Amino acid sequence: MLTMKPTSIDLFAGVGGLTLGFQAAGIHTTHAIDIEKSCAEVFPNNFPDVQFIQKSVADFSDTEIEHLAPDGVDVVAGGPPCQGFSLIGLRDPDDDRSKLIFEFRRYVNILRPKYFVMENVPGMLSAEKGKWVQTLISQLEADGYNIADPKILNATEFGVPQERRRVFLLGTRKDIYSHLDVPTPTHWSPRKRKGLINIPEGREKFVSVQEAISDLPDIEKHDYLIEGHKTPYDKHPTSDYARMMRGVGSYRSFFGNPNRNWDPTTCTNCKRIVHGEVLRQRFRETSPGETVPVSRLFKLDWNDVANTLRAGTPSSRGSYSSPRPVHPEELRCISVREGARLQGFPDWFEFHSTKWHGFRQVGNSVSPLVAKAVGQKIVAAIDSNSQILENFPSAKRALIA
Repeated sequence: MLTMKPTSIDLFAGVGGLTLGFQAAGIHTTHAIDIEKSCAEVFPNNFPDVQFIQKSVADFSDTEIEHLAPDGVDVVAGGPPCQGFSLIGLRDPDDDRSKLIFEFRRYVNILRPKYFVMENVPGMLSAEKGKWVQTLISQLEADGYNIADPKILNATEFGVPQERRRVFLLGTRKDIYSHLDVPTPTHWSPRKRKGLINIPEGREKFVSVQEAISDLPDIEKHDYLIEGHKTPYDKHPTSDYARMMRGVGSYRSFFGNPNRNWDPTTCTNCKRIVHGEVLRQRFRETSPGETVPVSRLFKLDWNDVANTLRAGTPSSRGSYSSPRPVHPEELRCISVREGARLQGFPDWFEFHSTKWHGFRQVGNSVSPLVAKAVGQKIVAAIDSNSQILENFPSAKRALIA
């Protein structure tokens, strides 16, 4: 018997981190919505079966939202822009982008999915002394959803070589028996365990920067990468993580079908960043794991995980580049592809060829490996609910009553 995959709609989709993770978990995203032109230029190449709509989520009428899923949808997911809540940037709850969390609620209320997933920065929990998130939860509960307590997930603890803490707000429609909750971490973080002997039982070791990016080409050797962004691989992957990113062997379809334009012999998004000698000297004098003077750039340590990758600002707010980490050995900031590896994107995944757009797409994304873990919980909940209703037809009536 043919089993239909659960379906989702991805709001504020960006380049597609949530879509990719859900795809890896067995969830089909039918529509992805984002206002950014740079994302619209590459998203269809990575997800040819997903309808990408370049438009502000706020510009859809209620009727247009209904037409996105006339036959219903299992999940509404998304990460509303977080800059207004960010503890790293200029935190401003009055930023119009902060109010988009309530647009997310509008979609949930109209589409009535079984489950919803909202991702954001931890600062959302304390914005306006917690008033915003409590108002949102109250509205969603009034709309007919049971809300799990917001939980902060660290990407490092899901096999991502980056310390990236994000809050997840999960909801289950009240007529659904199996409630959605956050996944259990699979790895331990070196940042949390420093100075401690005990490692959580059953957890795997974190994925280090060395395991993540050391097999990528040495881009400093190639002057053509000052303008271009493609170069042949010149090393074999030596870690399971690198093999997964390169789609080697059993990992080829780990994230789903690769981009149809992918050439597994060529590494993309490797455009070089040219630095002046003064900055290169500061890179040289800075030890791994330390911050470069003046520029305040973090120098990666082969044996640690990366700090949180940031996105910078859009053109409407000055197009400021965000601080990119410095390579552990080479006297330069990391490339877009190296950033993508640290975020958990496979090498077949295409980003904008412009460095600023490409790195911004990486920094704005939900890590696909975290999204996959959440997606697997959704699939398990849907399967469990189906089995309960099949074996106990009275369960739904009892729950509603």
